[in-house]
Amino acid sequence: MAGLMRINHSGEVCAQALYAGQAATARHDETRDAMQLAADEEIDHLAWCEDRLRELDSRPSILNPFWYAGSFAIGAIAGIAGDRWSLGFVKETEKQVEAHLEDHLERLPEGDGRSQAILDQMKKDEAKHAEMAEAAGARDLPPPIQSAMAFTASIMKTLAYRI
Repeated sequence: MAGLMRINHSGEVCAQALYAGQAATARHDETRDAMQLAADEEIDHLAWCEDRLRELDSRPSILNPFWYAGSFAIGAIAGIAGDRWSLGFVKETEKQVEAHLEDHLERLPEGDGRSQAILDQMKKDEAKHAEMAEAAGARDLPPPIQSAMAFTASIMKTLAYRI
């Protein structure tokens, strides 16, 4: 279970960085404010995952500084592409994160109600962020970008599980 929670923690580090990069390069105040609000909500997820790792007598990924730097750069690039593309990136990211969380929920050991509660709430919040992006005018990302995002996430998940 600790490896799965380490992945979730690293994902929240990435979310913080993505939203910070996107907020830094947003063209409109409304988009910047939406990114900041989402980042603020992700802080709770980060804290919950970190607490759960401690409860499981484990630790965060030592690669988190790398994940943060890379994710900030990706977020900044998404923001530079324009607010609607940046919002599309949020929408697609959160869609993929929801699927990831659903997979983790299915893999939880029976009786791990604490992890279940954390992941359930995170999944609800991620869906809300995707809906916010959609309502704000998110563009649909081209399939090759969606695939590249999924591939990059799979590398991060594989490494964060162990390291």
